Amino acid sequence: MTGTGADEGGRSAVSRTSPETRQRRGDLAIRPFPDVTAGTPADQRAALAALRAWAEQAAEDAIDWYLLDKRRKRVSSRVLQSLAIVFAVAGAAVPLGTAAAGGSGQGWGYVLLAVAAGCKGFDYFFGLSSTWMRDMSVVQALRGELNAVRLEWAADVLRAGPAAAPHAGTAEPLAAAEVERQLALIGRLVAAVRGQIEGETAEWQVEFSSRTRQLQEQGGLPASGR
Repeated sequence: MTGTGADEGGRSAVSRTSPETRQRRGDLAIRPFPDVTAGTPADQRAALAALRAWAEQAAEDAIDWYLLDKRRKRVSSRVLQSLAIVFAVAGAAVPLGTAAAGGSGQGWGYVLLAVAAGCKGFDYFFGLSSTWMRDMSVVQALRGELNAVRLEWAADVLRAGPAAAPHAGTAEPLAAAEVERQLALIGRLVAAVRGQIEGETAEWQVEFSSRTRQLQEQGGLPASGR
């Protein structure tokens, strides 16, 4: 296998995007598919390099999106959990403190306990704690697959040796088996990204539907009309 898509140091020649572009606020965007032509051996190598860059960048975009989502959900979850603990402790301590002072703070105790339960309920309904943990699982899986594909690609480049490097003036096209090998690695990475995103989205939909139904059964939400 040739060093398609790799520089002389063996590093991936994938274009990098700025942090501002990566940290998008909306849904995960789809990158434009690269133009693929194979009129000459050079075009064939360039097309494979572009496909590899497209697949790797899509994986990195997904990793960055889930990392950003994880950070937001983790911060929100920890704030709500901390508030729930503070209000729960205050709800138990206020009546005791006022009773010791000869007063009656039982009403405020109920209010504080209700606020603590509200914080817990908000975290539970919107799935903040479970979502950021699920985001981390997706990130770890995508990083593992991306690194595995890159290592396999680099191993094939090293096995091929310097004689197969795409120097200027290369006239020989790549062997069919080599092209299939490269396309298989690219397809494997694309499938891994799609599978992780679809799997996480399906889990979120099931979780959200279950919690919405639970709140409707408890009278917390109006039932949707059919």
